[in-house]
Amino acid sequence: MSGWPFERSCAYIPLVTTAPPVDPALIGSFRLFGTLDEPEKQALAEMATVEEVPAGGLILEEGDPADCVYLVAEGRVTLCMRLPGRSETCILTLGEGELLGWSGLLQRRWVATARAAEPTTLVRFPASELLALCERDHHVGYAIMSQAFEEVADRLHQTRLQLLDMFGRPGG
Repeated sequence: MSGWPFERSCAYIPLVTTAPPVDPALIGSFRLFGTLDEPEKQALAEMATVEEVPAGGLILEEGDPADCVYLVAEGRVTLCMRLPGRSETCILTLGEGELLGWSGLLQRRWVATARAAEPTTLVRFPASELLALCERDHHVGYAIMSQAFEEVADRLHQTRLQLLDMFGRPGG
């Protein structure tokens, strides 16, 4: 492995990184993994790292390759986007238990920039390892993808509500 202290290309250097394995109880505390059994949570714990990010710390940058998936263990993360002709616009704040970096599950690029709104603890999963586990164990893959899809659907709904607030309600 190269890089500091683990191979990664995400945009920031965390204040503190805890090497794998992470406590499986922490893994089990996330809704994303709620339906998994203990050996499945242990497999996730063995690939995960815990990262502490200071307030204002850059976590990921819009347009960079999405090579990891995060869960917010503590703190808050602000998601912002660059819009042509405008300054960066913040669109969403994530809190404890929420998924950050779903683009990593699709092996795409980040669709937003994420910064810690306050001191934040993240659990990081390398996307390639997480996707390989999903391929090997379809029960894990289904559980993760169905929960992630639910979270993305919730965000789509939140975005629609924001658009209604910005541009007015139909017929109103």
